[in-house]
Amino acid sequence: MTDALPTRMMAAVCDGPGTALDLREVDTPVPGSGEVLVKLESCGVCHSDLHLRDGEENLPDAFYPVIFGHEGIGRVVAIGADSPGAPDLGTRVGLPWLYDTCLACKPCRSGWETFCTSQTARGVQHNGAFAEYAISPVAFTIPVPDGIDVVKGAPLLCAGLTAWSALARAEVQPGQNVLIVGAGGLGQYAVMIAKARGAQVFVVDRDAAKLKTAKALGADHIIPAGPKAGAQVKAAGGADVALNFAPSPAVWDTIRDAVNPMSAVVAVAMVHELVDLSLMWLIDGGHRVFGSSVGTRQAMIDFLDFAARHPLPIDIETLPLAGVDEALNRLKRGEVTGRLCIDFSL
Repeated sequence: MTDALPTRMMAAVCDGPGTALDLREVDTPVPGSGEVLVKLESCGVCHSDLHLRDGEENLPDAFYPVIFGHEGIGRVVAIGADSPGAPDLGTRVGLPWLYDTCLACKPCRSGWETFCTSQTARGVQHNGAFAEYAISPVAFTIPVPDGIDVVKGAPLLCAGLTAWSALARAEVQPGQNVLIVGAGGLGQYAVMIAKARGAQVFVVDRDAAKLKTAKALGADHIIPAGPKAGAQVKAAGGADVALNFAPSPAVWDTIRDAVNPMSAVVAVAMVHELVDLSLMWLIDGGHRVFGSSVGTRQAMIDFLDFAARHPLPIDIETLPLAGVDEALNRLKRGEVTGRLCIDFSL
């Protein structure tokens, strides 16, 4: 442990579902065995934070008060006693959604820890990175390469990693056609990663500004959302892989109409409503339909290494910690075309 750390810190705290985040002074956490304390330099603001703040994920009352934030980057400033393998003091590390897992179940042992039924998340079961300091378990603390910008890199830990993992699970190959539904932050990362994998990219979105941004990032075809969007994709070659980043069941008809035989359809956006999935459509087309959630520790290491060598120039708007609740309001109003990120130096 180091000394001279402040005993109090500023944090944006949610006291209950549907309540605004309250910026206030709270106790600085102290790392225990197997933990490190990280002083935050940046933290991305994610749509998942909005869902959590607005009570859409039905968190138990016992979880509150809670600090959201799961796209944090900062430096290790204290190490708990009995913490073998801890990164050195001063190491820059990432604080993503996945806080820890059981490490013993079949998904954990086989490299699919994101599907561990005992996993916990940062900003849900544990306080997150909308604060000056945060705790991170040593086993789930990943160093951030020097080539990653501290502010631009924060959204990589969830938005970028989620897109990377979804494309990897779909086994995208050079020359394939990839359909990305929803051109917000996650979709924009998916455009650039899919292009780097050698794919031809189609993007469907209802927002003309987001379509324009997707085109600037390398999308080959941009198509306004609507009842004919899927047919337009099919007429231009169809999709071998379709990824949904739009939080609406209405996109299912577009995806169904757009895909080629033997397609891979990946559900990423949090959509709780049912869609009309025909088993005969699955059988006749030989399609694979599956979900993908965030990414494992190894996926994060691989992706950050990729991003350090292949910068992903998404528009990042910075804000101080005090502005995080209004940032969530802007997301809710659909006023953000890129990513929002807290810069703790502001």
